[in-house]
Parts: sequence; structure tokens; C-alpha cells
Amino acid sequence: MNTISNEHFIHETIVFDGFSFVGCTFTDCVIIITSLDFNFSGCSFYESNLHVNPDLSIFEISHKLSQSTYDHATNCYRNDYHYPKKALDLSAISMHS
Repeated sequence: MNTISNEHFIHETIVFDGFSFVGCTFTDCVIIITSLDFNFSGCSFYESNLHVNPDLSIFEISHKLSQSTYDHATNCYRNDYHYPKKALDLSAISMHS
């Protein structure tokens, strides 16, 4: 798999298949995904559109797109159980209208 790092794509059509994107930014792009043979981490997406092969498993593709990783120790995707998100104490927040 080819790795592309720290690139900023603007107004481009990009096929994710066969590539690993690290620290990239996608602005106003069309992203095409036809297989699960891609990776990305630390990427940002602004005003971009995804075109995903409808034959792909919605469960698998949603976890790929969420940039979460599978934790074999807990049989969960990261942030689902083993790495809980912090809760805010809402009693300390005041609301003004």
C-alpha cells in the first residue's frame, strides 16, 4: 500500500483504494472508495463528498472512516470501551440567554 503524508488536496477527485493517507487535508474533494483496501490517520476533511461502493459493509466502512482502531484485548473499536471519552461536569457550566 502506498503512503501519502501531509498533503493538502483541493478541488480534486481522489480514489482511496490502495493508499494510506497520513496527516492529509481534503478540501472540496470527491473521495471515491470502492474497497476496504485503504487507511488514513490524522486527516481532515472540509466540504468534501464521499462516494462509497454500496456493496461494502456499512459496519466496516463506518469504522474505517471514523479513524478508530480495533482493540483485540476488549473486542471493541477504540473509544467504545477500553478508551472511554471524558464526560463534562455540566453543573459547572452556566447558560445565558
